[in-house]
Amino acid sequence: MSISQNVQSKNEELVEEHADYLFQFAMSKIHNRELALDLVQDTFLVCLQKMDQFEGRSSLRTWMTTILNRKIIDHWRKEKRSYSSVDISENENASNAINSNYIPQNPHQISEEIEKRTILEFCLDNLPDAWREIVHAKYYDEKNGEEISKEFNVTPSNFWVIIHRAKAQLRACMDNKYAS
Repeated sequence: MSISQNVQSKNEELVEEHADYLFQFAMSKIHNRELALDLVQDTFLVCLQKMDQFEGRSSLRTWMTTILNRKIIDHWRKEKRSYSSVDISENENASNAINSNYIPQNPHQISEEIEKRTILEFCLDNLPDAWREIVHAKYYDEKNGEEISKEFNVTPSNFWVIIHRAKAQLRACMDNKYAS
């Protein structure tokens, strides 16, 4: 077997051994199949290019996961810069989608509202269970933060962190669904 065939064989083994794990890791963070595949592919390219820099202070999988995680963070940073800084609770359309008392004025608005609510429900379903219940309590049940903190046994600061993260994830999900 030639040296290039040996290298190719080792690269194929590397991909076969770690691809599923890295893909699942990426999907758990970004929930977008195409983007996850792209980021995993980019991760393999970096790993193969920088294999000589791998020092063995951790497992190969840990090293690769760290590279992938940095790529995901870079993606989020890029997305954050491209997204307007308007808070979802201050966005009229998002607030209307959450507010079940909102009544659209014409048939076009009705179909838009149905689409928004469908997308919002899909995105809410993709939140972690505890986050979804807290968001529901705040925006649907209109409970205050103190009540919710007691009900879900979280500190007030943790409550606000959960709300912030849930809104960020909802915003990203809704943007992704509107774009597709």
